[in-house]
Amino acid sequence: MKVSDRVNGIAPSGSIQVAAQITNLRNQGRDIIGLNVGEPDFSPRESILEAIYEALKAGKTRYSYVRGEPELRSAIAGYFNMRCKTDIHQENILVGNGSKQIIFNTFQSILNDGDEVIVPIPYWVTIPESIKLAGGESIFVNSKENFHLDIKAIKKAISKKTKAIYINTPNNPSGVVYTREELTELGKLCIEHDLMLVSDEAYESLTYDTEFISPLMLGEEIAKRSVSIQSFSKTFCMTGFRVGYMVAHEDFIKKVDSFQGHLCGNIPSFTQLGAVNAIKHQEEIIGEMLSTMKERRDVAFKLFSQLFKTNEPQGAFYLFLDITPYIEKGFVKDSMEMVQKLIEEAGVALVPGKFFGMDNYIRLAFTDTVERIELAYEKIQKVLA
Repeated sequence: MKVSDRVNGIAPSGSIQVAAQITNLRNQGRDIIGLNVGEPDFSPRESILEAIYEALKAGKTRYSYVRGEPELRSAIAGYFNMRCKTDIHQENILVGNGSKQIIFNTFQSILNDGDEVIVPIPYWVTIPESIKLAGGESIFVNSKENFHLDIKAIKKAISKKTKAIYINTPNNPSGVVYTREELTELGKLCIEHDLMLVSDEAYESLTYDTEFISPLMLGEEIAKRSVSIQSFSKTFCMTGFRVGYMVAHEDFIKKVDSFQGHLCGNIPSFTQLGAVNAIKHQEEIIGEMLSTMKERRDVAFKLFSQLFKTNEPQGAFYLFLDITPYIEKGFVKDSMEMVQKLIEEAGVALVPGKFFGMDNYIRLAFTDTVERIELAYEKIQKVLA
């Protein structure tokens, strides 16, 4: 059967490929430590499940509003205003099937064929494919050595075809949290060149010893051309529930509403009411996870920085490990070979940096227990020795 050129041109998700391999090995009886998974290992709060159950019993099983249930959009607006010191309303919110679909919605809504989107390296694996599916082209720009934005390089990359700049803060895979100063400079560039600023903020609650800044916090002129993309997956440990949302100017929300109405209609109303409950208990959920992840970060960074050059992450739950010395001495030829070697010989799964635009790096997710992280270190140390 023939498929479209559009689908043929999509690269498969590298992280999903690794996850599938790990599943196969575990089915064969191998004990694989999965530090590849970008998913918190916490269960959803019991009250979230109870809220969904009550919604199902109350008959919340029919079509919902395309933009999302008003109760959820109102709760999101309150949450966002509290976290980001903004003044947005439910008219500025659209709910979708996780942040992946919200990203897809965004690029489909702003790009015409041939339009360019500037994407700093490293980037999340799905971004170039979402841009491609919208008819756009990714213009990749190197970041600074510490993975903060290189504003001069971004400015140099702007052309007549540039339509938007994409950023991800806190960043997957580097763990960098962009500062108020660099985001303000970026916002000024967008004003000067009439560009959209697409800000992927799925890890906004997971910051360590630093302040999270959204472009929507940086004044009206920057905010009205910015799209904040957020998710319940990481913040509230609801990955399988598929609840994501965008925050943007009401005029843009109306256009995306029209697009989503034809794409999927809406997400389940009972799931949305579970998300309302999650926001009600935000302090307990976020507080517990942040404390645990910070402990794991400290342990993982202390151990793995002895084997690889890496920056201490300011946010999210990843270490981005530089394998250049191992490539230079011929131990492996690239990130794919390093990951395969560690899976086969150490029984530890990570993700190749190739899928993030940097083939001399590998990504480690400290989403397992401290004991498993320590065991992974011991196993990897033996292989590298």
